[in-house]
Amino acid sequence: MQVPNNLLLVYEMYVEEINLTKPEKSRTILNELRTTLLHHLLPEFGYVRTQLGRKMTANEVESAIKYMEKLPISKLLKMRQALQSAFEKNNVSKHSRNTYGSRIEQFLNWAAQQIWWPGSRQAKLKLECSPSMRTQHGLTSSSKLTERLGTYRKYILKPQETPPILRAKLDELYAYLTEPYWPGRIVQPVQKSTSDEYMKNIRLFLGFLHRFQKVPLEELSLELIVPLITEEKLESLTASQQNKLWKYHKKALEQFLCSYFQFLKDFNSSVSPHTQMGKVNAIVTIAKFLYAQEVETDSDYRAIPLFSTIDNRLKEVSLELESWRNNKHSVSDWSKRWPDVPPGQTALQVIQERIVEPLRWECRPRNKRGDFRRSFLIAISFQSYLKWALLAYLPARRQEEYRKLKIALSCPIERPKDIPPDGLYQPLPPDNQRERGNNGMVADNYLYFTYNHDNQYYPKGIWVLSTNKYKTMKKYGGQSIIIPNREFDDGHCFYDYIERFLYGWWTNEGYKNTLLYDWWQPESQGRRGRWLSSGRMEFNPMDTCCLPSNSQSALWAWGYVFVVPKCGIPATASSFARIFETISHRFLKKRISPHMMRYVWATWGLQIGLSDPELRSLAYAMGHSVETLRQMYERCTPVEKRRPIEEAIAQRLLAPDDKKSQSLPLNLGVNELLQMAMQLKPIERQELIARLQSVT
Repeated sequence: MQVPNNLLLVYEMYVEEINLTKPEKSRTILNELRTTLLHHLLPEFGYVRTQLGRKMTANEVESAIKYMEKLPISKLLKMRQALQSAFEKNNVSKHSRNTYGSRIEQFLNWAAQQIWWPGSRQAKLKLECSPSMRTQHGLTSSSKLTERLGTYRKYILKPQETPPILRAKLDELYAYLTEPYWPGRIVQPVQKSTSDEYMKNIRLFLGFLHRFQKVPLEELSLELIVPLITEEKLESLTASQQNKLWKYHKKALEQFLCSYFQFLKDFNSSVSPHTQMGKVNAIVTIAKFLYAQEVETDSDYRAIPLFSTIDNRLKEVSLELESWRNNKHSVSDWSKRWPDVPPGQTALQVIQERIVEPLRWECRPRNKRGDFRRSFLIAISFQSYLKWALLAYLPARRQEEYRKLKIALSCPIERPKDIPPDGLYQPLPPDNQRERGNNGMVADNYLYFTYNHDNQYYPKGIWVLSTNKYKTMKKYGGQSIIIPNREFDDGHCFYDYIERFLYGWWTNEGYKNTLLYDWWQPESQGRRGRWLSSGRMEFNPMDTCCLPSNSQSALWAWGYVFVVPKCGIPATASSFARIFETISHRFLKKRISPHMMRYVWATWGLQIGLSDPELRSLAYAMGHSVETLRQMYERCTPVEKRRPIEEAIAQRLLAPDDKKSQSLPLNLGVNELLQMAMQLKPIERQELIARLQSVT
């Protein structure tokens, strides 16, 4: 049996029923019903007529019928009330009220007897049942992205095996990179995430020296990677000896780089210039740290001979990286990461329809047998859906922004005056209670709920992402991103899922309704029911307190929005990406990471033909430039790239003359027409004048 999900399908099913059961009266019944629906009810549900006449035009009838397709069947429950409101607004006569009212009543009585009626228990149970969550495509690990045999082999020097002297030097290097002030440092400090990446690569260098170059642990040092030649060492040497010494150490550095990159290729099949660029940047970091006391300005580094060796390697890797980007080359198999896109669709549409929407269905509280699911599993479903939704409904930003997204867990006792008495209160902490960067500016990301945003009042409130910590923050500044409250065919909206995950999910259904609701939702106040899930609290989050800046300020507690179930802490970058890959592999047999969603959005923007201002806005929303969007993230196929010019050639160059004339814009001004006429040949111009005279 067909289960309709919109009002148009319900209407079409009723038309079939009337034609079958009452053929002699069907025309009258259906005409009156259609008038009631289109003329009276649809305006109550948001449809706006384009003409002011009493009778609807044919175009209006067609657009109104199409509008019915957008309305969920839950609108059936509001039809009687909406119809009475329409009668009052339109000043409908008593006779017409009886006629139209009886038609809607017959329609609703028939619909109420169907299994899909939104008010029936069977339909409600069906809408509450989650689909099967079986893995359809095997384990994610069975779909390898690279040709590497086996797993990535580790050789890093671990902290517990690091000698004390070297450990102290590495700690000093980390402080040099991250501390806001450091004596003698002439370079800017970096984010801790960037510093962590440098330190990881440096420990890999040290592990290579120890495990494969057989350097004893006690002899390991940063100088084995980048030799340190101080002014004191050079003072007693002649110019010729100095050149010889620099040449010797340049050769040693070059030998280290060549042997290490060859090792990467042989040991882990690593040939990516992206990887090599990360390694060379770590070498630069070591060199600038070791020679920090030998320079006074950043340009002084260029005068140190060893830096020319590093620069040469940087140029080589940069050229290789540019070649890879131009050719969209990657060490991973993109066919196992990029969705299979049917003709006429985009990868973003495929992900929304075949991953995000099924994940939303999995948030339903009952299993396929109709029993309530475990509260812990419901919370996991909500978290999985929200992670994907934020990356698929909004232009995808970098994963760290979502992974480290915070939410306030406390608020002032006195409710602000602009917050409705019964409204949700999920505030954004004041700036003096938020994390600060080295420059004193706010440096964290929060999810909050507000009724006032950017000098505009929202009666129902909005959820907002306050983004003040991301990779390109210095260039693009903080962003305040409104999360749209997307409405779905089943009557739910996106905010329902955010709030049920954060605060738990209460229901009045079931047989174990022993609790009395006393929280913030006014429609449930004083009613008995049960908690289907405690939401985020199911994961035992290890929430943190942001201590006040002074003794007079209030205490603001905070926690991370997304935490690892049972552990209660934020996921690491690799495990966060792995969650996405596991889910996408389950639905599509593709390993789509959060970073891949940035490619998906950039490609979508170019595929649908966004204008230059729209592309700039998309790039800004993603936190980078249009050039980066085009050069790094765009993944249009060669066929898609050629399609616009091929269509233009077919329509404007190879089309017959009559089609060319039909394709001219209809809103050309006199000057434009004159310019076009001047480009015609004399014979064509005479023919044009003759045709114009014949028309007049």
